[in-house]
Amino acid sequence: MTARKKTITIVAFGDSITRGLAGEGVTEAKTYRKVLQSRLRKDLGREVTVVNAGADSDITSLALHRMETDVLKHEADWITIMFGVNDAGFFRPWGAPAKFPRVVPEQFENNLIEIVGRVRGAKARPVLVTPVPMSHHYGLKDLPYYRERGLNSLVERYARIIQQVGKKLEVPVVDVFREFQKVADWNDLVPDGVHPSAGGQAVVAEILYGFFGDVL
Repeated sequence: MTARKKTITIVAFGDSITRGLAGEGVTEAKTYRKVLQSRLRKDLGREVTVVNAGADSDITSLALHRMETDVLKHEADWITIMFGVNDAGFFRPWGAPAKFPRVVPEQFENNLIEIVGRVRGAKARPVLVTPVPMSHHYGLKDLPYYRERGLNSLVERYARIIQQVGKKLEVPVVDVFREFQKVADWNDLVPDGVHPSAGGQAVVAEILYGFFGDVL
């Protein structure tokens, strides 16, 4: 029998929601990454490290360019892939909102497929994660598209793409988008409309624990 590996490394690959520090009341210790790490260590009785590979305002097209330096170099056992809010958004970090998403749906799907392929090529296990929903506190909620079709209409569409890619590539999907909305008063856990507060980060950690607590 092969000896069990002592240390488990999980890389959390994503945008500012993964980086975490933009959220209200969020210190490094209260990011979902650290909360998940602490709980897994306690409950499994093993050394678990959850590495921060989150970048502010990131999208899948840009994230592909930093995979070697930020993600694959850690030789992880598991890599969570959590993108979508910025890809689907009209917000532009360099100026006024646009009238179309930063990454069109077809390219978003292709980017996810490439990310998964690179993760597998590095002998790590990919886990796709749907994004946290935007809340009614979002500053751009009155844009015509959102008023006509719903604030989360595009985020939900991109979450469906993540589900479809997971099914196509046989990759597990953790559905944060749907599970987060089951929490009472969840809008208040995303006080700026996009970034979870400390309480919201704890909810994300709990959802991810539901997956990793089983597979580990």
